[in-house]
Order: sequence, then structure tokens, then C-alpha cells
Amino acid sequence: MTDSDDLFGQLDEAEAVTDDQTDSIQSSVEQTETDDRRECVDISTESTVSKESRRRTGMSRYVARCRFCRCKFQQHRIAARHEGRCDVEPVAQCRYCGETHTRADDLELHLKTCEAYERAEKRLDEESEAETGDGDRTTETASFGDDDDHFSRRFIDPQPHEFHGYLKWDCEDLDNPLRSYFGLRSLQGEHDFEQHGRLRTTAEIDGSEWNVEFGFKSCGLAPRDAANFQLEEVREYLVYVYPKGYESWGDAKSEARKRAYFRISPRWPDIETKDGVPSMSNPCDLEGYDVEVEGSYWDFEQYPSVLQQSLNALKTRQGFRFNSPTPIYPEDFTTDRIHTSSNIVDAELYVRVLRGETGEAIAHDGTLQQISMLLAGDREGYAKSVRDDRECPGHYHTATVGPRRAGEMIGSHELAKEFKHYHMRNPDAVEGTPLENPKIGVSFQNSIHDETLYWDDLDTLVTELDEALLNVLNWSNIPTRPDGQMYVEDDYFEVSGSRRWRKILPDRLPRIEVKQDDQIFATAAQMNDTDTELVETLLTDGGETSPKELAHSIGVHLDTVYRALKRLSPLVDHTYGEVQLGSKYIAQELTGYIDSVSDSIKSGLENALDGLTRAEAHGGDDDPWNRWLDRYGGEISRTEGAEPDELDIGFQPASLEEARRLLRSGATQWSKVTEEELRQFAFEFDPKITLTDGQVYAPRRFADALGTPG
Repeated sequence: MTDSDDLFGQLDEAEAVTDDQTDSIQSSVEQTETDDRRECVDISTESTVSKESRRRTGMSRYVARCRFCRCKFQQHRIAARHEGRCDVEPVAQCRYCGETHTRADDLELHLKTCEAYERAEKRLDEESEAETGDGDRTTETASFGDDDDHFSRRFIDPQPHEFHGYLKWDCEDLDNPLRSYFGLRSLQGEHDFEQHGRLRTTAEIDGSEWNVEFGFKSCGLAPRDAANFQLEEVREYLVYVYPKGYESWGDAKSEARKRAYFRISPRWPDIETKDGVPSMSNPCDLEGYDVEVEGSYWDFEQYPSVLQQSLNALKTRQGFRFNSPTPIYPEDFTTDRIHTSSNIVDAELYVRVLRGETGEAIAHDGTLQQISMLLAGDREGYAKSVRDDRECPGHYHTATVGPRRAGEMIGSHELAKEFKHYHMRNPDAVEGTPLENPKIGVSFQNSIHDETLYWDDLDTLVTELDEALLNVLNWSNIPTRPDGQMYVEDDYFEVSGSRRWRKILPDRLPRIEVKQDDQIFATAAQMNDTDTELVETLLTDGGETSPKELAHSIGVHLDTVYRALKRLSPLVDHTYGEVQLGSKYIAQELTGYIDSVSDSIKSGLENALDGLTRAEAHGGDDDPWNRWLDRYGGEISRTEGAEPDELDIGFQPASLEEARRLLRSGATQWSKVTEEELRQFAFEFDPKITLTDGQVYAPRRFADALGTPG
């Protein structure tokens, strides 16, 4: 897509930092230093072993250095892979203030804070107002065309689909907050449900006639202990709204027609339930109504109005049997009475796209699959990808993204979402009709969302779903504007557009894949044996796992696991005591890397600094000394010259006596591997152990304490 199609079109490509003759990676040859950063360097060594000390001195030479991040490289292939992918390389420049930006920068955030951009926008706004005679920038008569990204653009209007929420009305200010509930109870008494079933009437909503059904059910609430509450049985009242021409709500639902359902339950402070019934929640001590709302195809904000108009229709049926019925008051359900605790649990927007034009969305390497592979965590229970092509190609495909990854896909997004591509349940039955064409939709996923989505957040919900849908369309090469050749109208979805401000981004998924590729390549090349065992465990074991479980599984100390997790942080998510690989894509790619990494480690080509030090003292990695280091979290830091290498033990013993025993056991294992005298250990290493009380044990005459073996 072109810059003009992107919100960030205002950010031009940055000018080259050097001229064309200067390569982006500066060649250099340098001697290895002991404090080189592990995350930036792929270390390979040419070494010699001294007969006296069996110590190894690295002779690595760097072949290149990145001029942006200053990382050094020893292999041409790694340097070439890094070129063009450096996170600190300038990739864009704001045309207003001239500030340069890297791949990691949030360009949307910059535009929101760029004073030069704000001044330019204000000036153009004033020019627009002068030309049109008013301040409306969203009309078709605005002087700026569709391609002008200074202001809103014209996008396809998605159709609201499923909705589910719990809306609560606070009527505490009324003389009788539950008066409409008693009115519904009065209507119940006027109708013979046993003989006639649900009470049926009609209501005019949005200029059309709709069927309205009224019913009730038991709810397990205990009667209120109050003088004005004379009911022995508390019930919930049900209101069904569906198109005329259908015999029942069920018939309309089975044919996926526009409909709404309301379950009205009373609420009051200190509410209680009957014996044997789970307690009822009313945390805000609300006095009014808790209404479960379900529906399809209405604009989300319409549901309170649909309820009001349905109650008004039911009110007209009062008085057929009673001379003085207790009236229903539809005005008690105005939007200004909706309580702030009202919340939303499901909502979806969709478009219907011409069959055969959605291949890039549903292909095995298409947009939905990439979303699932790159953004869904490897172990999160809610992270899933569904591909069901049994009825027809693309019959039901979904990709789910949790709240932590939503912002990685589109900046500032926070809601968990499910991306869908789906056909009717029986596609053969609708062949030759508009319904044979698939829908592409995005829905809010409450079950995997970390926080409550309140009714007051409805605008945020609509914006996020709309932006997510538009970006998925864009990334799948489906136009984001109303296109009668690409989109297909049905009874509810219209191929129409409106001007609105939405973030349309370049396809983030390839960039995320490149980033994860780089993380895999750089981290896997530096794995030691503990890292490899940990990753293998994450790849093969199902369900949730914790650092403690990992330590037990691979037979090392917990501190060793924490050190490994720190080294593997680009690939592994470690939160709230749970560990998982960062994405299903990382898991998939690591499966191929892990064998080669294991082979490299076993052949003595460890690329971590502590691995190099261990390799100089013994031939392999599966030996008593190495196992001792892993079990007690030993980390070795090389020093210059003839000074002993630093040995830091992660395990924290309870006493000095235990610390001495621990070091002596380590020296014994080292002696077994190197065939050196036990006392030589103290000349090779400068040990340090931190006790549980914070005391540091760093013996200066440890050689005397060791004596001689045997």
C-alpha cells in the first residue's frame, strides 16, 4: 500500500545517515574482551589449552559492527541477517518537525505530541472551514479528498452483529425504585400463560413493526424484607423482540435474523437468595434492575432504546383483565439511569466479502494464521487458531489475541479479540444468494480479557473493533473503502462508507515475524545446555508451567532456571509464576533450531561466556562439574591476566558451614573432571556465595581450607 493510504503517511523515509558508498555495517577486526554483551555477539573461539592450568584463552575476531546499535559480529551470515533489521536504525522522519524515528518508535504517539503537526492540522482545519462555511470536516463537500490523511478518511461501514451485556439501571431516586417490576408482575397476572404461552404484541421500532413476546422464570431470589414488597415469589421477566413474519423467537434465531432478548431481574441492597441457591451479587447496593441483554444486528447503543420501546408496547396490553393494573414505566429505563457497573461481554462487527476474494485472509500463511502464530502465546489456554474447511474452503477460521498482544498488533489497543472468517452453517442451502459469500469479523472476547469492559467504554470498544477489522482487511488486500465489486450486501450489511479517524497501519505481521526470527536466531545461537533443556521442556510439555516446575523437570536449582529465563527473555514470557514460549511461531521455529543447538553445545561450541569458561576446564557438558554448576546456579565470569575467574553461586545456603561444604563439593567435582589437585581449584576461581541472611561468603584463603585431595 502507498504512504497516502496510511495514517503515518506524514512520516517520510529518513535520509541516509551516510552516503551510498558507506555500508550499513562497518567492518572491523578486534580482540575479544571479557565484558562483551552476550545478547549482541555471536561468539566462536579459536583456543589453546595450557598444559599447566588447562585454561582456554579466546581468540575470537569480529568481522563487522553495526553502525546504528554498535553490535559486533564474528560471522558474515549473522551480520548480513542483522542488516536492515536493526531496531535503532532510523526508518522514518516526521515531515513537520524533522524528528527521526526507529522501528521501535510509536509513530501514532509522536503525531499526537508533535506541536508542528498540530499547528499544520489547525491551519488546514481553518482553511477547510473557510471553504465550506462550517467546521464539518466529515462531509462529502469537504475540500480534502479521500486520500488526504490530515483528516478523516472514508471507510467501509461494518455491520454490528452479536452483542451480549449486563445493563444495570439505578432507580434509587424514585419514590418506588421497583415500580416497573411490580408493573411487569401485574402484567403477568393478566395473561393466562398456561393456555396461551407467552404474551405477544407488536412494537414500532425504527419505523418497522416488530413482534414482542413477554414471559417469566424463577430466579432463586428470596423475597425482600420490606413493607412495600408484598410478593411471595420473585421472578425474572423476559422480553423477546424479533421480526414480524416469524412465529417465534426461536424461528428467527435459527435463521439468524435481527433480534433482541432482555432478562429483567430486580436488585436491592442486602439482596439474598433462597436456601440452596448460590448467592446473588449486588456489589454496588443497586436499587433498580439488572438486565441481561443479547441480540444481533442492532447498533450496540440501540439496545436500551429497544428495551424501552418494547416495554412501552407491553404497557399498552395492561388493563385487559384488571381495572387498575400497576403500570409499567418505560421511562425508568432511560440511558441516563444506566449504572456505571454495566458491562459488555460480547460484541462483533463484520463485513461480507465476495467469495473467492478472501484467499489472503485464510491461506495457511495468510493474515489470520499469522495473527495466531505470531501474537498468540504458546501456552495461554485461550490462545487458539481454528481452521474448519469441512463444509467449504474458509468455512470457519478464527484467530484469538489476548489483551497483552492487542497493542503489539495495533498500537494503543487493549481489548482481547477474535478474528473470524466464516460462512453460513449450511453453505449449500444459500448457494446463489448473497449469503453464500463469507463474513470477515472481529469480536470482543470477554472470557480472556483481564479487566471488565464497561458500558461507558462502548466508544472504545467500537473504535478498537472497527480499527482491527479495517487493518485485517487491508493486510489481506481487501479494500477498506466501500467497494461494490468486492463487498456484498445482505439484509443488514450495506456497502456504504463514512468518514472517520481510524489508524490504518502497514502490515505489522511481517515486521513481527522478522523481529521474532531475529530473536530466535540471536538467542538460540547463545544457548547453553540448561537453556536447551528448558526450551525442550517448554516445547514438549503441555499445560501451564512455573519456574519451580521447570527446575524439578530438568533437575537444576531454581536459581539456575531464573538465570536461564533471563537469558531467554526474548523468546520466553515469564509472568505471575507462569512460563511459556512467546508465541506459537517461536515454538514452531525453535523446534527446528533446538537439535542443531544441542549438537553445538555437545561439541563444545557454547556461545555464552560461562560456557566458554567451563569448556576450558573439561571436555564435554555432561559431567559432574557442569551438573554441579547448573544445580547450584553457578555463573563464571572471566578475568584478565592471571587473576582467578569469578565464581558466583546462585544458591543461598543457610550458614557459613553449609557454604563451605557446598564449595568443597564443587571443587571435588571440578577436580574429578580436570584431574587437577583439589587445592588448584582455589587458584582457578574466586568463589562468592550469598547466604540467606544476606551475608556474603568470599573466602580469601580457600586453598588452605581445601588442602590436598584424598
